[in-house]
Amino acid sequence: MPEFHSDSLVPPKHGVISPFAIFSWCAIGAVVVGVIALFALKFDFARLRGTDHFIGKARQAMMAKDWPAAVGAIQHIPGRDRERADFLRLLADFLEATHSEPALLDATLDKLDAQGLMQPQDFIWASRLRVAAGQIEAARKAFERIPVSSRQTVEGMKLGIDLLREEGHVQEAAEVESQLFEKFADDPETAVRKAVRDLNGTFPEIQEAALKRLWELAGRDDEPGIRAIRLLSQRSDLTLSEATHLSDMADRHPGIAAGDRLPVISILMRLEPKQRDRLLAAEMKRYENGDSVTQAQLASWLAREKEYDKVMELVPEQMLMKSPDLFPQVAQGLAEKGKWAELMNLIKKGRRLPVSNARAATWRALATKNLQPDNAKGIRSHVEEAIREGYAEKNVLAVLGAARLAEEWSMADLALKAYETLAVPGSPQEGDMLEKCWRAASTLKDSATLLKLADKRAKLKPANVQLALLRDYMHLLCGDQLETTPASSSVAAEVSSAALESDASQLLRALKAYRLRDSVSLTAALEKVRNGKVLNTGERAVYAGLQAINGQTAKAYLMAESIRPELLLDEETVFLRQAL
Repeated sequence: MPEFHSDSLVPPKHGVISPFAIFSWCAIGAVVVGVIALFALKFDFARLRGTDHFIGKARQAMMAKDWPAAVGAIQHIPGRDRERADFLRLLADFLEATHSEPALLDATLDKLDAQGLMQPQDFIWASRLRVAAGQIEAARKAFERIPVSSRQTVEGMKLGIDLLREEGHVQEAAEVESQLFEKFADDPETAVRKAVRDLNGTFPEIQEAALKRLWELAGRDDEPGIRAIRLLSQRSDLTLSEATHLSDMADRHPGIAAGDRLPVISILMRLEPKQRDRLLAAEMKRYENGDSVTQAQLASWLAREKEYDKVMELVPEQMLMKSPDLFPQVAQGLAEKGKWAELMNLIKKGRRLPVSNARAATWRALATKNLQPDNAKGIRSHVEEAIREGYAEKNVLAVLGAARLAEEWSMADLALKAYETLAVPGSPQEGDMLEKCWRAASTLKDSATLLKLADKRAKLKPANVQLALLRDYMHLLCGDQLETTPASSSVAAEVSSAALESDASQLLRALKAYRLRDSVSLTAALEKVRNGKVLNTGERAVYAGLQAINGQTAKAYLMAESIRPELLLDEETVFLRQAL
């Protein structure tokens, strides 16, 4: 047998490397490179442990109510295993326990239902989700699939009450609610619900008992305790001692959030205004290192308390510019306090703002009006932008707000433009908007627009006598459609006989006769006007002019000399000059 030495495995210098050695070294190199690449790409080696491991880990975390750990475990489960029944069950249980992601829970329950794996609690959640989405028929179908025994639990009965109310069965809902209060009198959540109902009752003794029960529940260290504190903080009749006691209970509650505690501090500040600065400083100190949710709750509370300077100290501008809830409060607060320079800096053009363009333009108009009252061009430009953007956004309130500013600032043409965009034919607000258009056009003395508006208003309300007469007046005043304007017998179809004999109606006959050069009818109609003083200013000017044309110059002058020409349309002014 030949002898082998270790050196014989190593090829001699400048020798030939065998194919096997080449393969071995390449394989080792590939493994090393692969491991380095996995580390460089931050590969999650924990995934190698398998889906079963992480489902078990998530279950343990859920039992301990360690929700972040549960989320972490769920995220480790690979996509290919996320249709497994045990994963769907885990996900549904997690979402139900955390009351989160309703859309995802709904989709998960559908998948469980398709596999026949629904549990009683799942049907309760499926029905509840459909109630929240307004799908009442679907909610009822899901409710009917809940086992009878589960319908008699607290959650099942509460769902049944909500469903009955949504279906319009108010009396039946009240009866089930009474059964709930009787059957689960010792359940804290049910007790809070009963206290709320009794507080809204009519008997003082029941209200007092409910309030006493609410104070008892506020001392609990669970969710019903927080709800009781929240409800008590909404009462406006708390005394200083009660508010102090409520504050102490809120301080002792281990799970209360800033959003539920701070309203109690608001009560203390209202009852002890001298302590306001101290209380504000203490709360800002308490929550200065809180998480983002807590900071947002603190900032929102400061905004409600109109402490906008403190909000801007607390919240970085970058964060404020991204908050659709907080930003409008701060901007509106600056406007209310007249801090126009700060407001203008906050909403200056070119910045991306978390509010509508129309609302931002309205604030810019207000700020410019107060900072640069002589800058008429700039103010007008901002108002125009607010109207244009509000119309583009289909934001009726924004357009109305800008239109009111235009009226107030003597920009009647812009107000008219805004109201015309809102006077959509057939819309509920058409009548009101046409009336506002009329007011703006009257300010502008725009006879052509008033003529069109008179037609629209009369057509919208054909039974309205005054609008019918106004339509005829405008047509005759402007010399339009003289032959067809129903200023005499044909108007009877739309107005009453009393209206036909009114002074305003006789004036229309006289005006039509004048336009048609019928002197006989003109004289007859003028003689039937009993009291010209009851006519409005424009009509009196026309009446005086017609009297002068008809030869009654002295009577015409007496009527005309008290009329202010600046109030008249151009066509009415022509008649007034005839009388003076």
